[in-house]
Amino acid sequence: MIGGGWRPTPAQEDLLEAACGHEALTRAAWQSWRARLGARGLTAIDHGSSKILPLLMPRLALLPPDDPMLPLIRGCYRRAVYHNRMLRARAASLLAQFATAGIPTMVSKGGVLGSVYYRDLGLRPMNDFDVLVPRNRAVEAIRLLLAAGWFSTQPMPEALPNAYHSACFRSPDLLDFDLHWHLLPEACFAGAEDPAWQAAEPLSIDGATTAALCATDLLVVVCAHAAHWSPVSPVRWVADALVILRGGADRIDWARVATLAKRWHVVPHMRDTLHYLEHRWHAGVPRQLLTSLERYPVGRIDRRAYALLGRMPGTLTYLTRPWLRYRLRTRNRMWFGALPGFIDYLKITLGHTAAGPLPGEIFRRYRRWRIDRARHQR
Repeated sequence: MIGGGWRPTPAQEDLLEAACGHEALTRAAWQSWRARLGARGLTAIDHGSSKILPLLMPRLALLPPDDPMLPLIRGCYRRAVYHNRMLRARAASLLAQFATAGIPTMVSKGGVLGSVYYRDLGLRPMNDFDVLVPRNRAVEAIRLLLAAGWFSTQPMPEALPNAYHSACFRSPDLLDFDLHWHLLPEACFAGAEDPAWQAAEPLSIDGATTAALCATDLLVVVCAHAAHWSPVSPVRWVADALVILRGGADRIDWARVATLAKRWHVVPHMRDTLHYLEHRWHAGVPRQLLTSLERYPVGRIDRRAYALLGRMPGTLTYLTRPWLRYRLRTRNRMWFGALPGFIDYLKITLGHTAAGPLPGEIFRRYRRWRIDRARHQR
């Protein structure tokens, strides 16, 4: 299986049930998941599901003691502890440098979830450490990262804020730091994150003082981010959302969830993911909120983008995705008014300073994608 969107597969639901469901169902769900793996065993575990395995550490006593998969759970947990500690240490150093430079920071997703909600770094593996800075300080933050020895995984790093909502930077020892100037690709407009900054809560990362998304805003980001199809299944979003809700449902401002969904243009994302959380996991999502999201009118660009970016790209849709991503940034303009800026957008995303090489670059990337698809890699 190549990647996935927000909806877990039946096998992934079994694994989530074993890790996050009622303890009385843990053993049966585990056995059902093991049966679904069949004769392929370990090789049948997709990469997204492997990120759920550490969550089973507190429930090892509920699993069959002779199951040969138990060492894998322990190994995934220990690896997550080791990797997350290194990543936090590098992130703390950067956060301290940002503070010295007077650049406000706010930690999102895994950086908050592991320490504040799971309360155990090993239970929530992190690919990268997500940090938001104000949009008007993004280029300054990028320069600070480059000066500190981190390198961009994309060309033309100082131009990236004009085409993306975030960018990944890598340390010399290949740890990833995801710098955001917007929380979500659907909301790349001036002042989009003002409510999040105003509601931010204090946080300390290995002694470095920063801020964190409040529980309500974190829930919106987790659900909205999961709605994008990814080559690695985002299935752990379910565990993340449940741990936020179970950590204190009284901390969730459901009216604010609706307001942010509309402000950040992620109403379809929140409608579907929250409906799933309520009906499959009985997460306590108010019916009134679900009704409100179902009835809210969604613009044509947002509907098309949600439908296209939420599923695995096909031969033709692979080529139309850049245009739709660009239109999310320019939704307030008619398409013919936005078209001239699309060339500049492609220059940044494809890493060229001139328009001439763009057709050849598009062809090369498309051919590489076709090869990877044939190999079941993306």
